[in-house]
Amino acid sequence: MRALLFTEKKHIKENIKNDLFLQKQLEAIKADADVLMKEEISSLSYNAFKTFYITGSRKEYEYEYFHHRRRLNHFAVLSAVYEDNSEYIRFLQDALWAVLDEFTWALPAHIPQETEIAECETWIDLFAAETAFTLSEIASMFGNRLDNMITKRIVHEVRRRVIIPYLSGRKNSWDYLENNWSAVCAGSVGAAFLYLADDSEIKKVMPRLKNTLECYLKGFGNDGACVEGINYWIYGFGYFIYFARLLYEYTCGEENLLNNDKVKNIALFPQKIYFKNNNTVSFSDCDNKFMHRSGLMYFLKKQYDDVIIPDDDSALEFDGDSCYRFAHLIRDFAWRDNRIQICNEEKNCFEYFEDAAWYIKKTKLYEFAAKAGANNESHNHNDIASFLLNVNGYAIVTDPGRGEYTADYFSDKRYEYFAPSALAHSIPIINGMVQQAGELYRGSITAAENNRLVIDFENAYNDESLGKLRRSFTFYDDKIVISDKITFISEPYGVTEHFVFDSQPVKCDGGLTIGNVHMFYGEERFDCKISKKTFAANYDKYKTVYIADFECIKPEREMEMIFEINIKMTSKEDKPYE
Repeated sequence: MRALLFTEKKHIKENIKNDLFLQKQLEAIKADADVLMKEEISSLSYNAFKTFYITGSRKEYEYEYFHHRRRLNHFAVLSAVYEDNSEYIRFLQDALWAVLDEFTWALPAHIPQETEIAECETWIDLFAAETAFTLSEIASMFGNRLDNMITKRIVHEVRRRVIIPYLSGRKNSWDYLENNWSAVCAGSVGAAFLYLADDSEIKKVMPRLKNTLECYLKGFGNDGACVEGINYWIYGFGYFIYFARLLYEYTCGEENLLNNDKVKNIALFPQKIYFKNNNTVSFSDCDNKFMHRSGLMYFLKKQYDDVIIPDDDSALEFDGDSCYRFAHLIRDFAWRDNRIQICNEEKNCFEYFEDAAWYIKKTKLYEFAAKAGANNESHNHNDIASFLLNVNGYAIVTDPGRGEYTADYFSDKRYEYFAPSALAHSIPIINGMVQQAGELYRGSITAAENNRLVIDFENAYNDESLGKLRRSFTFYDDKIVISDKITFISEPYGVTEHFVFDSQPVKCDGGLTIGNVHMFYGEERFDCKISKKTFAANYDKYKTVYIADFECIKPEREMEMIFEINIKMTSKEDKPYE
């Protein structure tokens, strides 16, 4: 084990002395640990494990699994801070032993059902890789404070389950993926090698690890946008950075994966999608709340001066990550530096991510985001030309974000679920058909300016009668005008403009109203129907959205449908609705 890796761990106690946020986190961890000390550590149950294969539900097993990681996190942090407390080390060693006892470190959701037992034990998914990283780092951090039996078993199990299978050249599903999987898995496996493998073993696998990390970076355009959203930016890019830093230390600065313009642009992504009230763009399987790992952001600020650190109102707390990832948490304690200034400045601006085909506009009154692209993205939703609108920090037109992760959610039944389907997004229904999934179904941004956005997206529909479909947005200080121009090759039989709202709209003369926000349309042209949809979001959480369907009474071969959203606010503190 290499004690010279993760040298910033020596700053943990000093950082806490000068940092109110860390002090609060430490006290919360202590309080939670006091409860855990009174609990028996349960083993992960077979019945919960097999539930996924029977019902497709992940939450039964994953609750037990991540409870083990919660315990491990708590007692590792407390043992790092309170070096003289033998009780914390004792509970840490029990937590380590429980994880070492697990049949497999992978989740059943990631292991094919008929996999042989020996291969299950050594299956390397996101969480097996993360576990190997966590155990290796804890063994290095605590050294001879851990019993020799614990340390030896960590080395044995990490090598048996991760290092030796990877060293053998066994192929993994994530070796060439261009999304968060490649960064988390390769970064975590690489970290385990750096901590526990011989130099010759590290030399052998390093080209393969770097190739997988290059695949991760290929998933970004030069604009640095993460089409999976802020959640997966933290996840994938975080683990890329953690490995990059360890590699830099291991090579005494000779290898620096951060000396790369694309990596810098990726680092700048969060500040471009930050909205008031800690809201953010919720395209794809992403939540609408902005959060960040503050340790990661402080580290990036030291690497790239242009990085803006958000304030702690949006910093993830110790239990903000339901998967309890140790690498994130410990670096919050080790990498924060309150000598560095954070920023709350509001700016009027627009961002156009040309490669991702995202457009974002921020004003003092409202925030807007829209997208084009293709309906085959990682964590894809069928949402070409969809948009969202926040007013004074509150959602009006919404993108519901992710649904509950189940087996079917990641199967060919995905779009039978509401959240990723076209019906969860503010886009038209053409001749009774919604947008389809797949690389062929796409749209393009043909104009992106401060006060104007144009998206062509007829190719997002499987309708040979559809000749042209162009959505234009014109932006003013206190209103947005939406124009959909449609040209059909043959006579249409139905067009419905479909909008998804965060709060229930009310019909009024000439349109709909949500508090002080009004959407006007030609009443004589549409039959407007309002409905409510509640759907499973994640781990027993549900979301409700409201849908307004404007069915065109007399569709024509050439049509222009105009919707005007007027925004009237009386003060900065006013909500657009109650």
